[in-house]
Amino acid sequence: MSTYILIHGAFQGKWCWEKVKYSLEQKNHHVIAVDLPGSGEDMTPPQEVTLKSYTDKVIAVLEKVDSPVILVGHSMAGVVISQVAEYLPKKIQRLVYVSAIVPQNGQSLQDIMGDGGPKAIFNKTEKTLTLIDEYIVNEFFNECSEEDATAARRKMRPQPVLPFNGKVVLTEKNFGRVPCVYIETTKDHAIPVEAQREMYRQNSFDDVFSIDADHAPFFSQPENLTKYLHDIS
Repeated sequence: MSTYILIHGAFQGKWCWEKVKYSLEQKNHHVIAVDLPGSGEDMTPPQEVTLKSYTDKVIAVLEKVDSPVILVGHSMAGVVISQVAEYLPKKIQRLVYVSAIVPQNGQSLQDIMGDGGPKAIFNKTEKTLTLIDEYIVNEFFNECSEEDATAARRKMRPQPVLPFNGKVVLTEKNFGRVPCVYIETTKDHAIPVEAQREMYRQNSFDDVFSIDADHAPFFSQPENLTKYLHDIS
């Protein structure tokens, strides 16, 4: 039995992992899905949320677990799990990037994405981005069932933007010692598979798995995603 900690991407919450969490638990794994600050059911004011807020939240969860964990990050959370691994490498059995951003030392999410992020409206007062509704399904859920896409769209929240500017500090001594796996999604419109491949080829990944899924494989291909996560353990 392994312990998995699942970290969601931008605009989402731990709710996105419900199917995968259930399936992994059916295989006798211990699974913790986390709401990052200002996301899901966490009511931290968005203008107070930074990359450090994210890493502090994940570290607090890690410190309550006795054995090393498999830390899984989707999309934006690739930045989060990378920085957490720098701080607590001994607590992590393996990092798993699911259609995720893979930063280099000194990079922020904004540095990597540039102007290529999702179509959204910026709220200067709250420091959030709100997705333009008409683009959500095509960007995130283009291979999902209508039922899953509709339910997910209703749960999505404005995304705090300050974490996008936080630059990671990664070293070979800490982050570099943690084994990493990448799960690419070949039908992804949010982070096209070519962009995913460009990022993971710049790093030493132990394995790369491929799923014919959109940016939400936990909805469109939950069985395959669960299988790969289970096999990784």
